[in-house]
Amino acid sequence: MLDNFFNPKSIAVIGASSNKKKLGYGMLRNILDHGYRGKVYAVNLKYKKVQGMKAYSSVLDIKQKIDLAVIVIPAKAVNLVLAECGKAGIKNIIIISAGFKETGKEGDALENKMKEIAKKYDMNILGPNCLGILDSTSNLNASFAEGMVQKGSIGFISQSGAICTGMLDWANLNNVGFSRFVSMGNKAMISEIEMLEFFKTDQKTKVVLAYLESINQGKEFMKVAAELAKIKPLYIIKPGTSKASCEAMKSHTGALANKEEAIKVAFSQAGIVRLNNLEELFNIAKLFSRYDGLDSDKIAVVTNAGGPGVISTDEVEKNGLKMASFQKETINILKNDLPATANVHNPVDVIGDAKADRYEIAIESLLADKNVGGIISILTPQKTTEIKKTANALIKFSKKSSKPILASFVGGVSIEDEVKILNKSSLAFYDYPSQAAFSLGKLWQNKKAKANAINYLKMLNSNENNLVDKLDKNLDFIQSLSVLESYKIPIVRSFLAKNSFEAIELAKEVGYPVVLKIASSEISHKTEVGGVKVNVKNGLEVKEYFEQANENLGDKLDGIIIQPMIKGSEIILGVKKDENFGHLIMFGFGGIFTEITKDVSFRFSPIDKKEAMKMIKEIKLFPALNGYRNLPKMNVDSIAEALVGLSNLVSEHEEIKELDINPLIVTEKECFAVDVRIEI
Repeated sequence: MLDNFFNPKSIAVIGASSNKKKLGYGMLRNILDHGYRGKVYAVNLKYKKVQGMKAYSSVLDIKQKIDLAVIVIPAKAVNLVLAECGKAGIKNIIIISAGFKETGKEGDALENKMKEIAKKYDMNILGPNCLGILDSTSNLNASFAEGMVQKGSIGFISQSGAICTGMLDWANLNNVGFSRFVSMGNKAMISEIEMLEFFKTDQKTKVVLAYLESINQGKEFMKVAAELAKIKPLYIIKPGTSKASCEAMKSHTGALANKEEAIKVAFSQAGIVRLNNLEELFNIAKLFSRYDGLDSDKIAVVTNAGGPGVISTDEVEKNGLKMASFQKETINILKNDLPATANVHNPVDVIGDAKADRYEIAIESLLADKNVGGIISILTPQKTTEIKKTANALIKFSKKSSKPILASFVGGVSIEDEVKILNKSSLAFYDYPSQAAFSLGKLWQNKKAKANAINYLKMLNSNENNLVDKLDKNLDFIQSLSVLESYKIPIVRSFLAKNSFEAIELAKEVGYPVVLKIASSEISHKTEVGGVKVNVKNGLEVKEYFEQANENLGDKLDGIIIQPMIKGSEIILGVKKDENFGHLIMFGFGGIFTEITKDVSFRFSPIDKKEAMKMIKEIKLFPALNGYRNLPKMNVDSIAEALVGLSNLVSEHEEIKELDINPLIVTEKECFAVDVRIEI
């Protein structure tokens, strides 16, 4: 579907201009100036010639086939020319013009009309309110950006045109290339889903970076993202963690904020590595423009200054990496060829008076060491430092090594010229060692992300159940327990008594001590109204509780639930339906401590038992379930099975909005759901 956006044989620029102050001038100029070899047609209602080219008053006057139309005119006139494009048989449109849903009610109406026209004529629209497309594979610059992308294998998509222009300018300074470079704007039709689908099979793209302010169709997004992430690294900035940023995004691109917890879980499950800011985005782009990946998490640091070496050691481990332990052969070479005062263990300190030859000795030996996955080389300018020679030596090694070599020259005036050389070179240069360590950490994180994507797709494929008959909207407590039991979630024996006599008889049958709970369709949280009494030891206590509940609740009381007392750890299992991404499953310690500790883990359904065990082990209090010190070891396996049952339940019943099992009592042998609330 998107091929003609990136490889069109002919383009019509609607709103092309000879006025250098107008976007229509820069748009046409960019298409003509950067090597695009297809046919270009200028469309202008007022003039017969634009920039020396014949100008057409309408696309309807162009008799040749047009693969792509770029619209650069005021918003109020866009829909009129869009309809003309439809009549002319043009299927692919980039709408640069702003003034749509990002501006409010009137603009939103214009955008809705735009979508109606596009659907009528079966057209694909990129934008509106976007920068356009830059493609290094076809030498196409269908944007109003200053400059052209360098050739590379990074695919980039962004909802913000300004971030595109900033990235482009930075990239050209730092020798970072892209395959396809796309501004999506308001995403009226083409969204991140279509773009990720395209990049999945695009041979020119090896890694995808994105800036997304909103994510639509969350379930479909997760599936497509996981399909991409299992074969290519996928890194995304998704802002909106604060209330203020959510408001800013509404006025920016008309985006609706996604709940932060949902985004965090969705990204992790789908194999997306999340970035937090532009610095991280730029740093990872620089690394991927030089290297495809990291084969080992063991990193070596080479420095001519002890302080930066020590700081870098912390940074390496802080970013999920390890400091490499060298082979004996490496240590012997370093001992023999470096001064006696040098540190030959990691971090390697070649000492402050080091010239370029010491760096060469260290780097060459570390590249040959199978225990080293990547190298961070740090230089601080001393009186004897050969800055240029050292820079050239590092560049030489980077050209012939598959292991990532990252450099950080810490300073200012003394290193200014060499920094320019390094930024344009084949190795990844960073102003600070912390940036280098962060980037390697994010590179390594992709291995785990890829495994997550594969696992998520496996669960999706094995859980393609047809939806079963909908649950009754007015499920009572006993019915709700039966629903859990039908999905292999163990439940405690529970009986409903309509009067005090029944309650006493049932309590005898269950066997004292018992637990008493109010049954009421109007009260969700029983503990908040004194609706639970534990350790009830005789019939008199049963009678008193029933009569007191009847007096307090009157017609709201449906009866009393009688259950046996079970001792064990209290767990909570819950589900909240996110309208975008689907059912979010929660696990944590239950009872009154749930909201206090907030020690919980989340996943979107579906999950399998392996993923359920990961959820359980993620919480800080997991050791309390696993036999910490003198505590009994609870049957964690049974909790995992209950989580899978819960996942199957909500996967088959889309109508469930919320579900709480609080508590699920777990013992050394088994677990039981003793309380449940299902909201349809």
